[in-house]
Amino acid sequence: MKILTAGGGTGGHLYPALAILEEMAKREKIDVVYFCTPKGIENRILPLEHPEYKLVKLDVSGLERPLFKPVNLKRVLKIVKSKSIIASEIDEANCCLVTGGYVSYPVGTVCGRKNLPLYIQEQNVVPGLANKWLSKYARKIFVGFEETVNAFPRSVRDKIIVTGNPIRIGKTTGTPFGEGYVLVFGGSKGSELINSMMEKIYQEERNLKFVHGTGDPDWTRRLSVFENVSALDYIYDMPSAWRGAAAVVCRAGALTVSELLHYGVPAVLIPWEGAAGGHQVRNAKFVENLGRGVVVRESELNPMKLLEAIRFALNLGRIPEKKYNPAERIAKIILEECL
Repeated sequence: MKILTAGGGTGGHLYPALAILEEMAKREKIDVVYFCTPKGIENRILPLEHPEYKLVKLDVSGLERPLFKPVNLKRVLKIVKSKSIIASEIDEANCCLVTGGYVSYPVGTVCGRKNLPLYIQEQNVVPGLANKWLSKYARKIFVGFEETVNAFPRSVRDKIIVTGNPIRIGKTTGTPFGEGYVLVFGGSKGSELINSMMEKIYQEERNLKFVHGTGDPDWTRRLSVFENVSALDYIYDMPSAWRGAAAVVCRAGALTVSELLHYGVPAVLIPWEGAAGGHQVRNAKFVENLGRGVVVRESELNPMKLLEAIRFALNLGRIPEKKYNPAERIAKIILEECL
């Protein structure tokens, strides 16, 4: 089975796609063509974890807001140019899976117009523009939250299935970082704000243990001076990191929110205010309303408030890891319809 896939730029789009593809591979032999941008995280992760995937790079960029900016004309022309590359990969493909990010739009458009079955997975409470625009071509739209349904056009809502967000669940034999620590990370690219704020906490708080994914080698060296901090540029084995954590300090991307809820880890959520449509704030409030975390907005962030929030999250305690993974249901539906 040949499947065309697009979704990336950040781990928030890449890892849901991988979770679904890996579940499909457990049930059927699949050949994956993965479309990405030259600088997306996919270029680093896929050759390491899935060298068998064919990586096709498209020179496309996201459109700036407001959409009528002159710079967008050049970007639209690049999208048009990329469509011939995409079309050349459609032969013998069974279906296409997109998970968002601007690279998804040209891929999904070409596949939709060629009548190749298109499947969309939307992680956020507020759907991204690419997935929203592509929804008219979709055979099925898988969403992480009930609230997301009403954010899509009425004409496509009968295609939507609320599954929850797909999670990559690794088989771990232990926790390489130990247990009982506070996990800290700012998304796949890190966060300067979180790094600098946590550095101030590390200077004062020596009793708690921390595992900190910095996203930057300079920050890793800087934070490694603290004996109670294990600093890493990037945490590749996130399932193990989640399973050993007593609490987490993080942004509120949809994948992060879904993982912390799946693994039962209480959270301090610092939503990125620049996220399109304010979706990180809404994701964070969703967790807070469930009683599984506390939201600290960027405008009110200071070391004392953040440390108080960490202690509050630790007091919430872990709950058991969920047994159900939405990736299984999504993979099953796609295979049943396309084989």
